[in-house]
Amino acid sequence: MSTVAVDVQECLKPILGQRPWRARRGVGSFLTFDFGPKLRSHGQEHGTWHLWIYLARWALKHNGRQLVTSDSEKHPISVAVRRLEAAKFLGVELEPQNSTASFAFGDFRLVVAPADYLEDPGDRDEYWLFFMPNNLVLTAGPSGIDVRPSDK
Repeated sequence: MSTVAVDVQECLKPILGQRPWRARRGVGSFLTFDFGPKLRSHGQEHGTWHLWIYLARWALKHNGRQLVTSDSEKHPISVAVRRLEAAKFLGVELEPQNSTASFAFGDFRLVVAPADYLEDPGDRDEYWLFFMPNNLVLTAGPSGIDVRPSDK
């Protein structure tokens, strides 16, 4: 993840202090979080703001103690991730030297790193995507962090 001119904290400022109204495990080890007013598109309900942890390894910690990882069993993941619905989103800390991001939800930290199963990651292999209003998406992947129009 390269350092770019995108001010991630400024992008996410409108939802700082909000709780996700839905936090869940998706397919495989994917995680999704919805914030803001509810929208309906393609028959799905989602937040105006939607975080999708995608091609990544991750660990969920509470007060420094690891609760689950992307390799944990499905049920413990679902239970632990739902706990984030009671925690305020405080922002994200980026570590460009090792391409990790730490999403802060109250006393919880969701530490996201590149997937170790991608042999030759390319520009379309994002580790996480944060869909925002005005059809924009904040992405992090092998080529760094970017804000671009959403394909959704």
